[in-house]
Amino acid sequence: MSVSAFAALATAVVAGWLALYRLPFNDPARRRRTALWLADRTGLRPEAAFAVFGTAVYLVLGALALAVLLTATPLTLHQLFGVPAPGMLLALLLAVFGTSSANILCVSLLYRADPRVDVPGEIARIRWIASILALPRHYRWVVPAAAALFEEVLFRGAVLMGLAALGSGPLLALAVSTCLFAAGQVALVSTRVQAYVLGTSSLTLGVVGGLLTVATGGVLPALVLHMSFAGFYTNLSAASAPGARTTPGRLSL
Repeated sequence: MSVSAFAALATAVVAGWLALYRLPFNDPARRRRTALWLADRTGLRPEAAFAVFGTAVYLVLGALALAVLLTATPLTLHQLFGVPAPGMLLALLLAVFGTSSANILCVSLLYRADPRVDVPGEIARIRWIASILALPRHYRWVVPAAAALFEEVLFRGAVLMGLAALGSGPLLALAVSTCLFAAGQVALVSTRVQAYVLGTSSLTLGVVGGLLTVATGGVLPALVLHMSFAGFYTNLSAASAPGARTTPGRLSL
């Protein structure tokens, strides 16, 4: 398969994954009915039952998308997990601090443009984050980590490494994988503030994670970066969940 054909396939697969995940439950009434049906059969609270269901659907669809993309490349799943050299630990630590600093800078610019904006509250109202926050506390680390695992294996693994294996240059592979990842994140939000925050954070995470993948020949360092990033910021949003506070706040460390 040519590089352009694989890039088009990856775009279609990612779009289909997210559409199948989101569109069936765009209707609030359908979501409520599904949540009540799940709660009746699991004994969980409706919000928690729907969060577990939504996570399972996201991961299953992601696994199918990954399988489709891997069949179009010479890569195997095992090849995506190259073992990085010991010296990459320092690079990973720098990547974690650099990614966090870049995202804090982007949020600071947003506050400068509009001091009244409530970034933590906006993030806590993103549908999938609100669902995670409905779960018991320890699941707020497990669920984001599971989603991050699938996203890294798909975007930095199947897409970026797949393009490289098909003959693409590293810059093109990095650009395609990062743009698809950021577009997929922005597609799951509903306001401009949410789109800005997730868009800028996804671009930063995609670029840094992609560079780590190119440098190490595997997704493990990018996976650690993404899992720590997702878990930390999801739990940071918990302080802004409904009932956690009554006044707008600022994102801080």
